[in-house]
Amino acid sequence: MLDSKRYCIMGADLRDIPELEEKLKKCNMNTQLPTLLIAECVLVYMTPEQSANLLKWAANSFETAMFINYEQVNMDDRFGQIMIENLRRRQCDLAGVETCKSLESQYRKSENKKEDDRGQNGLLREESSEGSSRLPRARLELYDSTCSFPISLHRTFQKERLLSNGWETASAIDMMNLYSKLPRAEVSRIESLEFLDEMELLEQLMQHYCLCWATKGGGELGLKEITY
Repeated sequence: MLDSKRYCIMGADLRDIPELEEKLKKCNMNTQLPTLLIAECVLVYMTPEQSANLLKWAANSFETAMFINYEQVNMDDRFGQIMIENLRRRQCDLAGVETCKSLESQYRKSENKKEDDRGQNGLLREESSEGSSRLPRARLELYDSTCSFPISLHRTFQKERLLSNGWETASAIDMMNLYSKLPRAEVSRIESLEFLDEMELLEQLMQHYCLCWATKGGGELGLKEITY
């Protein structure tokens, strides 16, 4: 554990809620304060039951909170299956991938329901699967609003699974849709920094990752009005 007055970083098994709570207490986490929780390719490595337990714990523990999740989506189409196969060849199993079939199935994670394939097939080229071979980072961060420091939990979320586990509002969007909503001038500036001749592959990859967010309380902070 690395601990200071403004920053604390520690390792924890997110499947073990009692251990997680104990370590957070040692970092003086105040659950009465507005808190931002960020999961970056974390829940997909947990079984649906395990991630549901974590989401429920977070919703029950914090009075005012926002949960932001970034992970795979549309994994039931051919491109998604290639991504899964590439990871399995590297002995990396996505235990929660069944919840990543669509934005809707992400919503239903806690219920562990089967979802029809609503994924976007897009332009598929199997030989371009190298772009999905890099293992994503697994990180969960909690930000305490009073001192603005992140508590990072290393090791081992979009709509109904969150609502089913105690969150009051929830929204989700795939990264391609989100990318299309960025200011065009800024997109043009960024794209001009380095030439990219695999735009089709980039679009496929962004169709297979999503950003989801949920809130609890925080009406006076405008949390429920946050959208894209």
